[in-house]
Amino acid sequence: MKHKPVLNVGKMIAALSVLSILAASSAWATVVSWNLNPSGTEGAVGSTSRTFTSSSYSITANGYTLGWSNTPLGLYFKSSGADLAGLGVVSTSDHQLQGKGFYPAAFIQFDVSSIVAQGFTDGKIQVGNVYGSDSFVIYGSSSSGSLGQQIGGVYGSSSRLDFLSVADFSDYDYISIGAVNGGVLPVAFQATLAPVPEISALFPIVGLVVAVSLTQLLRRRRIAQLRSGPHS
Repeated sequence: MKHKPVLNVGKMIAALSVLSILAASSAWATVVSWNLNPSGTEGAVGSTSRTFTSSSYSITANGYTLGWSNTPLGLYFKSSGADLAGLGVVSTSDHQLQGKGFYPAAFIQFDVSSIVAQGFTDGKIQVGNVYGSDSFVIYGSSSSGSLGQQIGGVYGSSSRLDFLSVADFSDYDYISIGAVNGGVLPVAFQATLAPVPEISALFPIVGLVVAVSLTQLLRRRRIAQLRSGPHS
């Protein structure tokens, strides 16, 4: 008499464990957005620095004039004449970040060190008021006040109001935005909190694995008893 093959308990446990971890992880993924002009106001911030908090997580924006020694520059909340209200600077007539054709005249740098340390990934930035020949660049740095290295290419009007991914986001403590041509306006920043499943989320699956294991053990023992029993 042929017997049906007994399921491999080890493989079953491994598969169920992987599925449980994936399920728990996906449930805890969180995308957080920081609006850079949350009240939609028009006027000087009154400082060269501004902290933005969303869902209890914070990033800090700092304005700088680009030069041999980058100097702090006052920030400006801009809503008038903008696609979406955003964060500019006090040094230009339209309060947008302006470019000099090959490099920025000024830049806004975001201190993201705290959210990177808390496990955030996939940083993105949204930039508005990008029309015609307007263009801008994104930089990453490990030093406050320093542009650092350019990330990606030069972005034009086709990228207006898109959330642009910052490559290798977790490698930097500071992300900066500056115009190359024309004027642009940073609107929002976004990042994803890496999922961290709680151990309690795995308790139900552990119970299931134990139950399956015991069932398989009892089946094998019963089969063994039947095979070793008296023969007529």
